[in-house]
Amino acid sequence: MSALLSVNELSRSFGGIKAVAGVGLSVDQGEIVGLVGPNGAGKTTLFNLITGTLKPDAGQVVFGGRRLVAGEPGANARLGLARSFQQATTIADLSVRAHLERAAVFPALGRPSFLLRRSAVMAVRERAAATVQEILVFAGLDRVAEESADALPYGLQKILGVAMALATGPKMLLADEPAAGLNGAETLVMEALLRRIRDTRGIALMVIEHDVPLVMRLSDRIVALAHGTVIAEGKPAEVRADRAFIEAYLGGEADFGAASGPEGEAHAA
Repeated sequence: MSALLSVNELSRSFGGIKAVAGVGLSVDQGEIVGLVGPNGAGKTTLFNLITGTLKPDAGQVVFGGRRLVAGEPGANARLGLARSFQQATTIADLSVRAHLERAAVFPALGRPSFLLRRSAVMAVRERAAATVQEILVFAGLDRVAEESADALPYGLQKILGVAMALATGPKMLLADEPAAGLNGAETLVMEALLRRIRDTRGIALMVIEHDVPLVMRLSDRIVALAHGTVIAEGKPAEVRADRAFIEAYLGGEADFGAASGPEGEAHAA
């Protein structure tokens, strides 16, 4: 079976500095892949290249058997490649439900039939309403559905960001530091949500995360970056024991907290 996502020799430089240098990786349908590495390793740049926000200097991205177009993140998202961001972003005075409604109609945007035919508009809105209600319950946001999103606690704003990506109906979700800024209890809620997205919907995930215990628990496979290149790849236990990974993170000291248990709340920078 071919991979859902294939990244082939992807490279991008900024001012002579190689942020991503010949990276190759793949993600299968329904797989959770953790993308880890110290600050400046090239993780977010790689996400930007995969989604089409940035154009690569070399290499290509294939998603669902189709080569993605660089510079066209909206078109790539409509193919089923969704993304959530490190920082929670909300629109002032817009309810949680309204945020999800905007995300749910996104796949239909840009189609002439959607813009010109009233029946198409009504059908999309009806489907979006049903999708939104289901996702509100799924993500545990139904009790705050009518509240202004920018007034929510930060942990719920981060949940909303993931839920908005989910509302677009993706085949794969790229989550950029979903646990950043969360406390221990909020991190466990986020972990459970990401796991349910895969387990109940079959959606593949690639997760950037500095919380090493979290990503080790969550992922089927880990890809570790340093200086824009892949330095280790494999099952969590294999990467955790890899000397290059240990050196990149902790200067040779292999201590990643409670990496194997759900109670762990340790964070590695």
